[in-house]
Amino acid sequence: MQLHHDQPTTTIAILGSDTVAGRALCLLLEGSGYGTIPIDAYTIGVADELLEGAHLLLLAPRLDEGVSEAFLGAMGKRTPQRADMPVIALTMAVEESPQDEGVQSVPWPCETKVLVERIEAALLDVPEVSAAPTTQAETA
Repeated sequence: MQLHHDQPTTTIAILGSDTVAGRALCLLLEGSGYGTIPIDAYTIGVADELLEGAHLLLLAPRLDEGVSEAFLGAMGKRTPQRADMPVIALTMAVEESPQDEGVQSVPWPCETKVLVERIEAALLDVPEVSAAPTTQAETA
């Protein structure tokens, strides 16, 4: 996988990074050329501040539904642009996808290539108003 070094790094915030799967996601995405912002599931802090510098929010698999709902509900309260941030939830086959509008669901486990493709697609769908960066990884 080759990166475009003249472009700024795309940063992915990972809610639930305090789990084994969440930590593995941080390493996997960093290895694919993304910056990561690890956020513990039961974090104390303002969602918008925790998302500072992030371009996309990834919800780790098996994240408590109440945690994800509370965090998603708090997004954009202090920084309105954060409300339009793309969100991808990694869901196990037995879990239901989050019902929040704008949250994309990706089955977990999945291949790295599939996850990177879904991240890139989500970043391309961001409205131009948010000044989203160009994508980082080539998926071919």
